Amino acid sequence: MQAYRRFDSNHAFFYAYSLAKKHKKELIVYEGLRSDYPWNSERIHKFILEGMYDNQTRADELGINYWPFVESKFNPARGILKEISKDAAAIVTDDFPCFIIPEQITKLAGKVNCPVYAVDSNSLLPLSRFEKEASAARILRIWIHKEFLKGMPKFTKQKWEKEDLQGLHQNSKPPKGFGLPKDLDSFLNTIDFKENVSPATGIKGGRNEALKILKSFVSKKLKDYEIGRSNPNPPNLTATSGLSPYLHFGHIGIEEIFNAVLEISSKGKWNPERLSHQKPGDREHFYSDSTSANHFLDELITWRDIGYLFFWKNKPSRIHLENLPDWVKSNFKKHKSDTREYLYTLEQFESAKTHDELWNAAQIELVKTGRMHNYMRMLWGKKVIEWTKTYEEAFQILEHLNNKYAYDGRNPNSYTGILWCFGLFDRPWFPERNVFGNVRFMSSDSTKKKFKMNTYLEYIDELSGNSDLLFP
Repeated sequence: MQAYRRFDSNHAFFYAYSLAKKHKKELIVYEGLRSDYPWNSERIHKFILEGMYDNQTRADELGINYWPFVESKFNPARGILKEISKDAAAIVTDDFPCFIIPEQITKLAGKVNCPVYAVDSNSLLPLSRFEKEASAARILRIWIHKEFLKGMPKFTKQKWEKEDLQGLHQNSKPPKGFGLPKDLDSFLNTIDFKENVSPATGIKGGRNEALKILKSFVSKKLKDYEIGRSNPNPPNLTATSGLSPYLHFGHIGIEEIFNAVLEISSKGKWNPERLSHQKPGDREHFYSDSTSANHFLDELITWRDIGYLFFWKNKPSRIHLENLPDWVKSNFKKHKSDTREYLYTLEQFESAKTHDELWNAAQIELVKTGRMHNYMRMLWGKKVIEWTKTYEEAFQILEHLNNKYAYDGRNPNSYTGILWCFGLFDRPWFPERNVFGNVRFMSSDSTKKKFKMNTYLEYIDELSGNSDLLFP
């Protein structure tokens, strides 16, 4: 359990259960947490651990042999999986296509003496159904809709009962060193994190919190999603789900969100026959009669999948400017020597000390809350491109800030979202501009004209303690 960290609605867990039953072997669920992953911090560590505590509770309810392991100075994670799998019939894990996980799976398969099965639980549709990555959302949308019309995806078991797992031998005890810390905050103080980032106030990880957030979203905000999601506002006034971190760490599954959205938008009457058979690619009407539900599901499925599929074909740990389309590379080659009106260092960006109040506000929101309003994230990325000496430096700064502070960083959509600012999945725009060429341009002035920003700026002012300084 390394990407999709839950028991319910989990294809990998269901497959592991099926193998255990077939081979009449014990089912042991191992969930580990290293301390040395890139961009590690107390913020990310605590969020993951809160999910592990929820998993321990759920495992106890179901009678599952759950072996969590949390690395520390005095409890290093060396050779653990090889040791506990020496008599295994098979190892089942998550086929997550990004960050450190693809490399970990490859190394694991080379060290153990049993088959290693990596299960794709990344989306509603298996990513292997698509022959190649999509160059734009409008293209992938059509592909996805056509696949749906061939037949609904096969969902896994949504919720387990203790009786479902009876008959499995669950008698082994974990080796010494396994188990969760008794006092979470005290334990976190013992870790030498590379990044000094505190947990965000009011943010809690774990499955229980994810399910609460989902319930609140579909009952209170979903109906306003189509028109209410774009305007920058505090999270409680913005019609977005807030589920991205929980999806990233696998505390909730995309199937659960899909079902909950269609259940409430159709008042319990949804079934596959309600899919639009008229026009694959129609994001307004394809899934249901609710345009807000359709817009949300298009973000959840099409725009999420486009990032995952981009990684899926090669499974690199990260992507960078070399992955941009040729027209963008030509633009940047032509404009690389353009004069930049402003130039800022990483330190100035990180501490929100630019001349632009909207950019500073977006950065403060990221640092303080681990999230950023989606429209502001696009503006945030575009301006870093404009205010750095080179496109390569801009990418490095955006990657670092996003992965250091965002709860949902280190994800396929983190990288494709950053590269969207450079032109990925977009088209050429005219007129041609300084620095950007034909890559889409965004400005704070146009944002102020498009939206009423007072409420958002007041919210940021509260986050920063009514101070002009991000780090007093």
